[in-house]
Amino acid sequence: MGGPMRGVAVFVTGLLFIAAAQAAGSARPALRVIVDSSTEMPWAQLQADRVTAGLHHDLGLALAEQLGREAQFLVLPRKRMATALEQGQGDIVCALVPKWFAGPFDWSQPMLPDGVLILSAARAKRPSTVSDLRGLTIGTVNGFVYPELEQALGSGFVREDAPNAGANLRKLNQGRMDYAVSNQRYVEFQRRQGVLSLALHPDFVLSRHTNSCALSRRSEVKLEQLNQAITALEKSGALSRMADAYR
Repeated sequence: MGGPMRGVAVFVTGLLFIAAAQAAGSARPALRVIVDSSTEMPWAQLQADRVTAGLHHDLGLALAEQLGREAQFLVLPRKRMATALEQGQGDIVCALVPKWFAGPFDWSQPMLPDGVLILSAARAKRPSTVSDLRGLTIGTVNGFVYPELEQALGSGFVREDAPNAGANLRKLNQGRMDYAVSNQRYVEFQRRQGVLSLALHPDFVLSRHTNSCALSRRSEVKLEQLNQAITALEKSGALSRMADAYR
């Protein structure tokens, strides 16, 4: 092709290049949300290291929208999350409290009430106090910390680590363990899904807390902005609707 038609083609190609560059330049900055690779529903549904549903997914999208950003999810092993946040590889990690996630982070205002439960099979003795668990094997998750049990039981805290909470529920169902510690919201969701088929004693509530987000001090997002975004979600009822959607 030559002559005028070639000139038109070059001109159009130039316009498309400029438009693409302008579009890229106008793209919103990212809100990089770090998610634990061992996380399960209702917190997150993971497919090939992609977060496709769950509270982490919906909360990340909603916070990003409030902040004028695009949500990007970074799925990492639990033990790498704190380092990644400290180094600025991500902006936030949510659904945590400071005693579980040590590091030089800023913490958002609390927003999602939750608790920590001790599950005990009906075939075993139900603990009436934390001290009753001393020396007994308790199903735990690799990389998680349990400060209440560590403080109360000391060397008598006998862990049996699993890759995730679901593995502990399966062990309980199969009679391979009698006790496990787990997140209340997770347990209630799994019960409604019919996953917990084993007869259990009434739940022993180890602690109650309200989850927050840890914010990297290298993030372009400031703590005041993050808290304003959370407040907006609370006032609009969006946060409650998210929590209710995964009950």
